[in-house]
Amino acid sequence: MTATTEQSDARAYPRLDIDFNTPEVIADPWAVLETVRAAGTLVWNERGYWMTADDRVSRQLLSRPEYFGQDGVMVEFFGADAFISIDEKRAHNELRDVWVGNFSRRAIAALARFVRTVADDMLDTVEAELKAGNRVEIMAALCRPLPAFVIAHMMGVSDDNIPLVIEWSDRMSEAATSGFPIDYDNDPYWLASERAKRDLAAFLIEQFAYRRSNPGDDIISRLVNSEIGERLTEKAMVANVRQLLFAGNETTAKWLGHILHILGERPEDRRAIVADRALLPGAIEEVMRWQGATQVIIRAVRQEGLVVEGVELKPGEQIFMLNGAANRDPARFDNPDVFDIRREPKPHLGFGFGLHTCLGAILARMEAQVVTSAVLDRIPDFRIAGPVKYGDFSLRGPTAVWLERA
Repeated sequence: MTATTEQSDARAYPRLDIDFNTPEVIADPWAVLETVRAAGTLVWNERGYWMTADDRVSRQLLSRPEYFGQDGVMVEFFGADAFISIDEKRAHNELRDVWVGNFSRRAIAALARFVRTVADDMLDTVEAELKAGNRVEIMAALCRPLPAFVIAHMMGVSDDNIPLVIEWSDRMSEAATSGFPIDYDNDPYWLASERAKRDLAAFLIEQFAYRRSNPGDDIISRLVNSEIGERLTEKAMVANVRQLLFAGNETTAKWLGHILHILGERPEDRRAIVADRALLPGAIEEVMRWQGATQVIIRAVRQEGLVVEGVELKPGEQIFMLNGAANRDPARFDNPDVFDIRREPKPHLGFGFGLHTCLGAILARMEAQVVTSAVLDRIPDFRIAGPVKYGDFSLRGPTAVWLERA
C-alpha cells in the first residue's frame, strides 16, 4: 500500500493502492481505513475508483443523487428497476411507498412478539447445548436464520422455503467477495450470485401469480395488487422484492453477529445491559457505528464538471464511501475508536443517508433489540469460544461466532 500525490489530467489528488478483500483487511480493516482518512478527504484507489472516509463528504454525496447516482455496481447487482437503484425522487418514492405501511413503527411494533417467539424457539436448542457444556456457533443457530424467517414471514413465504431463501441470500451477498472492479463475465462469486438471483426470480414469479388470486397484507401482495404493481413488468417486481429480501436479511444477520461477538468479549458492558435494559438501544447503535455491516456505499459521477473536494471528476467514475471509516470520523465522533455503550446519541451512516436511507431501519433495530434482549434473558453469561471469522469487506460481518458459557 503506497500513497502519493500526483497530477493527472489536470487533477491533483492523493493516491493509494489498497485491496480491501485480503483476509487481513477483512479481519481488521480499521488501520487501513485510517490510512485512507489520513491521505485526504477524496483519495484515488489504484484499483480503479475514488474513496472517501469522511463523514461530511459522504453525506454531501449521498444527498445529491442527481449528480452522484447508482450507476455501475449497484445497478448491476440490484437491477435498474429496483427502487434502491432509482435516483429520480418521484419514481423512487412511488415504489418505496408501496411498503411504507409494512415498515411503519406501528407495524413493526406489532411484529415484535413474533420475533421474540422465533428467537426463543431457536434459543431453546442454543441454551440446551450451552448448559450441556458444548459450544454453539451462534451465526448458524440464530443470527443467520432469524432475519430470514422474519422477512419471509413479512413476504408471506412458508417456513419450509426458508432454507432456500437463506441459500439464495448467502450467494447474493458473496457477489463482491473477489473485490472491485468485478469481472462480471468470469468471477465465480458474481456468477453464483447471478444464478441465485435467477432461482429466486423463478420462485417469486410463482408467488406473484398466487398472491394476485389470494391477496393478503404481506409484502408481495402489497406490490402485485397495488396501482403501480399493475404497471410493472415481472422483472421489475422481482427486482424490488428481491431487494427487500436481501436488505432485510443480510445486513441484520451481520449486525446481530457483531452484537453478540462484541458483548461476548466485553462482559462488563454485557452485565451492565443485563442490569439496565435502558442501555440496550444505545448499545446496539454503538455496535452499528463501531463495526457496521455495510462498509461501502458506491455512487457514480453523472455529469461533466462535478467537483468534489477540489477535484474535478469524470462522468462514470465511481466513488466508494467507506461507511465504517466515516462512522469513526473524529470530526463527528469523540474518541471514535472507543466502543462506548453510553455514548451520546448521534446519527451515523449505518443505514445510509438521503434518498436511499434504509426502508427497513425500524425493522432491523427492532430485531436487534428483541433478539439481543432474548439472548441476555436466557444466556446472560457467555463468552467467545474461538476465532471469529469474516467473509468479505463490503458487507462485513461474522461468518462464524462460537459461544460457550462463561
